[in-house]
Amino acid sequence: MSRDTNEESLEKVIDRLLAAYGLEEGYHAAAIVTYWEKIMGPAIARRTTEIKLEKGKLTIFIESASLRQELSFAKDKIAEKINKELGKRMVKTVELR
Repeated sequence: MSRDTNEESLEKVIDRLLAAYGLEEGYHAAAIVTYWEKIMGPAIARRTTEIKLEKGKLTIFIESASLRQELSFAKDKIAEKINKELGKRMVKTVELR
């Protein structure tokens, strides 16, 4: 006698749960903050004061004007690195302040 199973990976179950309760963006925003130093390096992380993710727009607050200017040329690369770390395309645009 065979038994039907409805096995699903834990990752898929968590993703469905986060989406069902509307927590997916908040979860990934927290993950970005957690991995920020790993993604961008300690020098940039030390000068970052705040990171927000709202509706696919990542807003990064940088205290150094010169660093902010330098990073403005790498917005697409920043989004690409973050999306790669998250494993999904959560960041569509990057804004530096």
